[in-house]
Amino acid sequence: MKKWQAIALAVLIIAGISFGVYRWESVQEITETNLTIKLENQYQRSFHQLAYGMDNINAQLAQMLVTTSHRQTLLGLANLWRETYGAIGDLSALPAAMNELENTDKLLNDVAEYSYYLIRQNILSGKLLDEKDFSQLEDFYQRSKVVKQELSDIEAAILNENLRFSDVEPFLLNEENATADSNRIVSAFRSIESQVNAFPELNFAEGVRKIEPEPRPIAGEMITQMQAIEIAEEFYTRYQKNNEKNIESRVEFVSEGGKLPVYGVRIYHDDSNEPIFVEVSQKGGHILQMYHYRDLGTATLSEADSLRVAEEFLQEQGFPTMKLVDAQNDDMFNDLTYVPVQEGAYIYSDMVKVQIALDNGEVMNYDQTSYITHHYERTIAAPRLSADEVRRGMNPNFSVSDIRLALIPDEYSVREILTYEVRGSVVEEDFAIFVDGQTGEEVRIVRLTEPQEYLVNAQEDNSK
Repeated sequence: MKKWQAIALAVLIIAGISFGVYRWESVQEITETNLTIKLENQYQRSFHQLAYGMDNINAQLAQMLVTTSHRQTLLGLANLWRETYGAIGDLSALPAAMNELENTDKLLNDVAEYSYYLIRQNILSGKLLDEKDFSQLEDFYQRSKVVKQELSDIEAAILNENLRFSDVEPFLLNEENATADSNRIVSAFRSIESQVNAFPELNFAEGVRKIEPEPRPIAGEMITQMQAIEIAEEFYTRYQKNNEKNIESRVEFVSEGGKLPVYGVRIYHDDSNEPIFVEVSQKGGHILQMYHYRDLGTATLSEADSLRVAEEFLQEQGFPTMKLVDAQNDDMFNDLTYVPVQEGAYIYSDMVKVQIALDNGEVMNYDQTSYITHHYERTIAAPRLSADEVRRGMNPNFSVSDIRLALIPDEYSVREILTYEVRGSVVEEDFAIFVDGQTGEEVRIVRLTEPQEYLVNAQEDNSK
């Protein structure tokens, strides 16, 4: 090849490579541009739906203030609940979760919860709304009116000034330059927040919001960190059934705040890099949780064998009467939930959870926090209805496989409800329906992800 031909070939190769790089970068730019446009379109759609939804919420609240018809009140509350949850979804779809609108999000949740409360407490029982209810709805109307007007102003500015939501997220991440006027949209959102925050704080009576039952006082004296380490090590060596392992422990964290102060003890065994954590209550020195991290091998343990391991472990912990109520298994673990039984009733507040590794049957996780914080000596009165009466009252499409008594916490109060737990299936789906043992009312419906035959068969296999 002549020298000039070699030079020409080299120039062509370099030009080809440069064109390829340029073309690849161009494709990347086009792809990123298309993604930005698509994301911006999603943001714009969510915002305009939020503005439209808030306008509908405000109008529906105004309509609620003039109606006296039971039918119109029911329809109005249903529409209000639907519109509000739609607005909550639209708000959550805005960039960076729009933490600039935290109080506005809380307002929407308050409206949704209160409208659902009125449906449950008044409409379903045939009662009309009283002055207190109308006063609360009027309060919501005034608050939503402020948000509606501000959103309408932002909507007009977005259209007139061609504002983009894709500019908001980088702004929120760059706190150093985040002044009130740095971004027009964020500045407007902060204006909404300041006005919503100026309203008095809402304090609902019991029954409006779902509540988390308060933990019962734990018996015992306050323990030291050294005592917590001793308790954790004694528990570990006992559950491992191997006293030959060399272990080292230390308190990894101390949780002082909250309703249940704990010591988090970290245990290492035989120079292993697979730590075990044991949480011990500061009061009474009770084991609350144990969780173990390690790589798992191929599963060799059957589901029935994992149940035997779990139930033997619970018996060693002093739980001879626990019954399996839920099982979630995959290729590596079997997550099992047990509850105690008293006078034939399954006590769901006092649940205990055990996770079994399917490679060697080791207990990987153990959680008795609910049992420690909710168990007490109960007096359970007999239900007014019989199991047969409840069974006859079930939906004819529902194929009942099992029925038993269950004591469950009320979602809206501190009391517990004695129910019949009716398990069965419909259209290839399994459910547990909890029916009030005094009134026959369905108080809760839970979709079960694990087939009922597995739970029944596993318990039968394990009892042999």
